[in-house]
Amino acid sequence: MINKYAGTCGTCRGRVEAGAGQALRLGAGWTVYHDDCAPVETAPPPGTHRGWHHLPVVGFDIETTGREPLDARIVSAALVYSDGTTRRWLVNPGVPIPPRTTEIHGITDELVRSAGTPAGTALAELGTAVGKVIADGTPLVAFCAHFDVTTLHAELARHALPSLDWDRAVVIDPSILHQEVEPRWYGSQKLGDLCRYYEVPLGSAHDATNDARAAVGMAVSIAARHERIARMLPDDLHQAQITWYAAQKRKLQEYFDRRGIAETVGLEWPLETRRRRQADNSAPDQG
Repeated sequence: MINKYAGTCGTCRGRVEAGAGQALRLGAGWTVYHDDCAPVETAPPPGTHRGWHHLPVVGFDIETTGREPLDARIVSAALVYSDGTTRRWLVNPGVPIPPRTTEIHGITDELVRSAGTPAGTALAELGTAVGKVIADGTPLVAFCAHFDVTTLHAELARHALPSLDWDRAVVIDPSILHQEVEPRWYGSQKLGDLCRYYEVPLGSAHDATNDARAAVGMAVSIAARHERIARMLPDDLHQAQITWYAAQKRKLQEYFDRRGIAETVGLEWPLETRRRRQADNSAPDQG
């Protein structure tokens, strides 16, 4: 994380001004580094154990108009299958795309008007495709899955399309897995930074196809490095993530409360049904 206070670089011993470098927790304390001097953290080496990470999974990602899943409109989506097949959607949401979200994913009003599929048609196709994944019992992998699942659920309802049976779904969320296997992690939890840690190629972030493929790579990489995760049956892993997610978010809520941050964290996963109070309504960096 960015260093809040000035200090002496742990590598070159030069001065690091506040906000100009990184602070890493090594052992019981924090050490400040210049960006170029910071040690590169590496994940544990992969093992040879077998598990669900050797079975087919489907990566899922969306890009949207905002960060509140009950309000956000989908502007792009992707499903990435284990056989290399990819399905992509560019969606015309029928509402303006806020400039702050365009800055993140690069999708403009002009682009969706000229090349996007009307929301009702695209969402019907997307819902059918995701529904087949659920019906087949194939795990659906999504980074910060609560956002993607809840947004899709809300969008299908908004367009009077059939809802999906999320109670039957098997969802694997590498953001939850990472926090479970690295409970003392103090660095960035963005998809791009975690991909570097787990040696997963990402390409251009905030592209639905790239992010979906990277989510699969990250989930597989975590399972390959942590036999306890890999040996769980997918159904059992899904249920465990419900518990892990709630515990992780309770800790985050305690942090917000201590800091006086007026934000309410949801505990439901993967489908949120209640609106959260957020201090910052800017677009999310889910990836």
